[in-house]
Amino acid sequence: MAWVSDTQGTLRELDATPAPRRYRAKIDTVGNVSRELSRVYREARSGMISVEHASKYANILSIIARILETSNLEVRLAAIEAAR
Repeated sequence: MAWVSDTQGTLRELDATPAPRRYRAKIDTVGNVSRELSRVYREARSGMISVEHASKYANILSIIARILETSNLEVRLAAIEAAR
């Protein structure tokens, strides 16, 4: 147990709970987003995460996939316009 003194000199226990690890998923392509969405589905079906959380994650991943698709279309359209 670690203790720390506050500004008034009162001792209190220092919270030694480690910060949760940051999850990093490669979601830079629609294919990668699809794989991550599949992982979320499998974890929900296995009871590793709640269905409520899985639904929220799936919604966010769907939005990311749409953004990636739109970005890809913008790049392709710009290339076609530049070629004219």
